[in-house]
Amino acid sequence: MLLRNLTQLNFRNLSGRSLDFGPGLTVITGTNAAGKSNLLAACYLCLTGELPFSRIASAVRHGQEEAFVSARIEHSDGESQVQIGLGPGRRRIQLDGNVVRAEVLASVAAAVLITPEDAQLVHGAPRERRAWLDSLLGRMSQRYARLLAEYQRVLQQRNALLKHGGGATMDIWTDRFVLLGTEIESLRARAAKRVAELAAEAYHEVSGPGTEAARRQLTMRLQSEGRGPLAEAVVQSSQEERARGLTVVGPHRDDLVFELAGTSAAEFGSRGEARTIALALKVAEFRLLAERHGEEPVLLLDDFAAELDEFRRGYLVAMAGSVSQALATATDAPAELNAGDRLRVAAGSVTRG
Repeated sequence: MLLRNLTQLNFRNLSGRSLDFGPGLTVITGTNAAGKSNLLAACYLCLTGELPFSRIASAVRHGQEEAFVSARIEHSDGESQVQIGLGPGRRRIQLDGNVVRAEVLASVAAAVLITPEDAQLVHGAPRERRAWLDSLLGRMSQRYARLLAEYQRVLQQRNALLKHGGGATMDIWTDRFVLLGTEIESLRARAAKRVAELAAEAYHEVSGPGTEAARRQLTMRLQSEGRGPLAEAVVQSSQEERARGLTVVGPHRDDLVFELAGTSAAEFGSRGEARTIALALKVAEFRLLAERHGEEPVLLLDDFAAELDEFRRGYLVAMAGSVSQALATATDAPAELNAGDRLRVAAGSVTRG
């Protein structure tokens, strides 16, 4: 899978209309705030339909009402053209001229974005871990993405009823909530098992075979696995729901739990351990998407060297140099990235060399 061309208009601080990319590694350099991350965000948006780093409103250049990004993507079935329009609270995705949802785009395109902020997957709030898993599953399964969207709609309606003391239709919404939530939890559990296997392998690789860190086993599990069926949990929490006026159990409250040698990484893991776990998760994401598509997704590395020691940085450099296509940003071109195409970003303007 290759991102062959990117076109943009009014996307953050980027200037210039069109940019071509080749296979292999492309190194993107520039000072802080030059626009390197904005360029990767535009690429990620075209490949996934999702906008990293911020809300849609902040993706539109200040003083403009709308932004536009377009990409030509080469994949195993041929080529596809993606066009995405952004406006106040609006995102419109077109694939080969047809308006589609993000999960349809994910059937022909994929990318994995690795950033220094990924450590928040370990030390951040549960919603960040849920969002990461839901994003991954939604890009792998259109069914999951649609189930999740319907679940969120039902949850919103159920919470509105609870806030006002219930109502005649409460049982109907509760039955629908349990049905959707149970199916989502089942799909999450199956996917999480495979992610956990791949992440454990990757953690061993990223830590360095034979090191003390690599001897500690990384495990990942869904917090919901620690309670009973959702239908029973809803009944048991009914009193708390009435008191608080909201739904207190379900997939929207579940969490991912990471442990190293049986010890909670969120509670006791260092920043370095969190960064290593996060990197292992992103490697697992890359491999899982490669399995799903039968070809490698595009790898996007933002400020790749930040907070990584020499071994982990070398691991990431080796990975970037071995995949079908990778785009890596850095303030200066490091010696490790001495091959591939070169781009320079200054005040949003991208030049070659």
